[in-house]
Amino acid sequence: MDMTDVPKELGQKILAAAESYGASFDDVTMDEIAIATGVPRATLYYHFRSKEQVLAFLLTSMLGDIATSVEAAAATGEDTQARLSNVVRAQLGAMAARPATSQLLVANLGRAGKLPDIAAGMDRAFQAPVRKILSEGVESGEIRPVDPDPTATAIFGAVTVVGLHALMLH
Repeated sequence: MDMTDVPKELGQKILAAAESYGASFDDVTMDEIAIATGVPRATLYYHFRSKEQVLAFLLTSMLGDIATSVEAAAATGEDTQARLSNVVRAQLGAMAARPATSQLLVANLGRAGKLPDIAAGMDRAFQAPVRKILSEGVESGEIRPVDPDPTATAIFGAVTVVGLHALMLH
């Protein structure tokens, strides 16, 4: 399933309804998704073979939001520390914009699509820009030498966990 195959209006309805699913997608049925979105069940099945594909759509959309925010934050002409701070805020902001969807997706990552595809999407959305900032910071002498790959992964994990913790508390 390609996200571009989903009509914009249908995608918006699915994204809006996702805020009502709660943290577990186990008991959600395509009938309930149809009711929550106001979209006929047949239309949903035309675009999504299963509720797991709906989850994959939600994850792809969320990663797209993160990528857009992070790209803008990483592109500022500021120093390394400010750019990293901006990138962290960008991811947290994207999560805060859709709190229930963020919780739902993290709780159901294994069901939301092929794990290699999910990992590649996370890399494009957050880790690659962070690796670039880290590498440039080491090159300019602003930060001490670090291995950008595991450091970017650790930052992504930490920000995601902190973001989820904040979402659950508020």
